[in-house]
Amino acid sequence: MIKSHMFSLVLFAAIVSILMAFIKFDERKAIFRYAVKMFLYFIGSVIVLSWVMNFI
Repeated sequence: MIKSHMFSLVLFAAIVSILMAFIKFDERKAIFRYAVKMFLYFIGSVIVLSWVMNFI
C-alpha cells in the first residue's frame, strides 16, 4: 500500500473531478474538459496552500 499524501491527494482529486463532471454535463467533450479543469484547480490550490502554510 502506498502511504504518500501526494498520491492520495491526486487520486482524490481525480475521482472527485470526474464525478463532478459526470453530474454536471452529458456530452463527452464537455465532461473531459470540465474534469481536467477541476483536477488542475484541485492540484494547483493544494500546491499554493501548502506553499503558504510552509511560511506560517
